[in-house]
Parts: sequence; C-alpha cells; structure tokens
Amino acid sequence: TKLAKDAEVNNCSSVSICCSSPERFLSVNRSDRFSSASDDSDASRQHGWEFAPPFASKEQDSESSFVVESKPIKGTASRIIYKEGDADVVAKQKEDEAIAEELRNSAKNRAENLMIVDLLRNDLSRICVPGSVHVPKLMGIESFATVHQMVSTIRGVVDPKNTPIDVIAACFPGGSMTGAPKLRSVDILDDLELGISRGPYSGSLGYISLNGSMDMNIVIRTAVVTPDLSLGSGSAWDLSIGAGGAITALSESEDEFEEMLLKASAICKSIEEWSDRPNHDN
Repeated sequence: TKLAKDAEVNNCSSVSICCSSPERFLSVNRSDRFSSASDDSDASRQHGWEFAPPFASKEQDSESSFVVESKPIKGTASRIIYKEGDADVVAKQKEDEAIAEELRNSAKNRAENLMIVDLLRNDLSRICVPGSVHVPKLMGIESFATVHQMVSTIRGVVDPKNTPIDVIAACFPGGSMTGAPKLRSVDILDDLELGISRGPYSGSLGYISLNGSMDMNIVIRTAVVTPDLSLGSGSAWDLSIGAGGAITALSESEDEFEEMLLKASAICKSIEEWSDRPNHDN
C-alpha cells in the first residue's frame, strides 16, 4: 500500500515500526517479582505485553534468581462493541460474553494453543533450571478493545549460567508464529512464501536491561512504514501490515481468512484515519 505524503523525507533510509502488539514473547525478571502464590497464579496481573512487570532493581539481592515468562496468543474472536448507556447494552454484553465463552471452548483453538504451550515448554527447558518450567495459566481468555484472545502463561527459573541473550537464542523465533515442529515449519513457511522476507513482522521488539531484566514482544498488529523511493521526491510511503493464522486439521479456510482480516482490521483502520487527516504529515 502506498500513502501520499506532502512532507519531504529527511532520511531516505528511515523506517517506522508502528507496533500495537498485545503478545509477550519473553520477559525476564527477578524471582522476587513472583514471591506470592497470587502472583504466580497470573490472576492478579493485567493482560497483554504492554503491561510490563516492574523493573528489577540493582539493590535487590544479587543472589536472587531470574524468572522467564512467555504469554503466547493462539485463538482470536471478534468482540461485540458497545458503549455504556446503549439501549441494548445488556444484550450486547451477554452476546460478547457468549463469544468469549465460545472461544474458550473451541476445540480447534484449544488444540492450537496447547501445541504452542508444549513447544514453549520445550524451548524454555533448554535454558531453565530442570523441573522449574510450569504453566500458571492455561488457555485463559483476555479481552482487548476489538478482540478476545486465548492466552497461556509459561514460566521457568533461568539457569544462572544463562543470560537474556541465551534465553532469546533458545526460543527465537516465537513458537506462536512458527507452529511445531519449529525448524521444519519454518522451512515450509519459507518455501510457501517464496523466500520473501517478512521484515519486522513476526519478529520481536523490546528491551534488554543492564540489570538482567528483559521484556520482548511478538511483532503482530503492526504497520511498517518506509519511504517510497520510486517517485524520487520522497512524497509517498510504502506501508506493510502482516497478518496470518495457524492452520490445523480442524481449520476452515473461510474462517481462517476472516480471522486474518480481523487481526489486521484495527491497525488498518488507524492507518486509514491517519492518511485521511489534512495535516497527517505532522
């Protein structure tokens, strides 16, 4: 997609990654963060990658261990959008709750989610203390502005000999974007996609701190914007939005296509609103 733009592009090699991902790929934090049973149950925490756990402090016990966490998303359903004060708000709330419950009980989505949970348990076991990898929340439903998502939480205690870089190396690329078995799936995807790079899409963004903490997402729900150099004047942008879904034996092609459009719809709408603004070059 190309977006017209009046302002000159100052840096022709510039790229903008407009990311609204709700999915946590990996976080690493001191075990003090999970000192109580309620913390480890995942019930008391906000959902989504954007709610990062508290930063570890250099003043904390240097001997305390680090916990790695992953929150893969597998299973998406469109929400019923309503506002408080709508005449039929109660009926819409019940319909929205019914959609979430249908997602929770979907055999196809539960199979997808469980596959990725097992894959991530295997990945984390490579860099965690033996026996520490566990699943405090399996196939929970997290509700966002436009969609319900099925999300699981996997945690483990990082082996002291490993660093955040080792954690990334053991788990990248994210299993929720590859399926299982991971290496063979990636080979098949590369063939199907004709060897064309996905760019930032399905990769990861985040931070690695000097104190040993880390928080990384999965790059979904994202627009990648680069200058279109074909016109020479820098008066347009190239825009790329990646979206997809997992295919299993229970998949229906039309349902998978609609789910893909649903995943891209919010970011597409935001881009359309931006491009329609009279002064969107600012």
